[in-house]
Amino acid sequence: MKLGKREAQKLARRAQIIAVARDQFFEHGYDGTSMSAIAAALGGSKGTLWSYFPSKEQLLVAVIDETAAAFRSAVDTGTQGAPVDALTRLCRSVIEKVTSPIIHQMQRLMAPVVHNNPELARIFYEHGPGRTQTMISEHLRAHFGHLLWTDDYLEAGRDLVMLAAAHYHFEKLWGIGKPITNQDKDARARRAAIMFLRAHAKDPDALLEGVTGAGPSSA
Repeated sequence: MKLGKREAQKLARRAQIIAVARDQFFEHGYDGTSMSAIAAALGGSKGTLWSYFPSKEQLLVAVIDETAAAFRSAVDTGTQGAPVDALTRLCRSVIEKVTSPIIHQMQRLMAPVVHNNPELARIFYEHGPGRTQTMISEHLRAHFGHLLWTDDYLEAGRDLVMLAAAHYHFEKLWGIGKPITNQDKDARARRAAIMFLRAHAKDPDALLEGVTGAGPSSA
């Protein structure tokens, strides 16, 4: 349904507020950012800002939601081709997002918040990583469940993400390691998909027959 002009303007203004607030949070931290500073950066009144978001906490939640939604929309949930190929594409898309600057800025923003505000920490997990893991687990259940021996798709999804991205995530978060090339990401994604099927598939040799680097089933 097409939005009216007023509704479209309100949505655009809301998106602008969230974008400016995210920049302010990233630059100054959550505790170092005030609603007054966000209003000043927007160039409007604090009353207008408060009409959209009654508190700084609600504005942070909106930033979390927007960032996490963009992450989820970029995860490749296609099912074309062999299972190992589809899972490789999924892993590759997760790696791309996990190594993106905005994700690590978000992690650094939330690190002190986790210690000072457990409720916001819970919201961050539920709206961000938690929803993403649920989406991936539902994808595994719907499209790969018949191939897997486990019915704990949430745990299987966590294994898949960890195999794909944990190493790069921590290197980026801590600012260590060499620059990551696209070739590195491609190789890691393929390795993660193979290792996942080795661990969770009912018949991994059949699924990986002829796949280079898959071990016993390689040609």
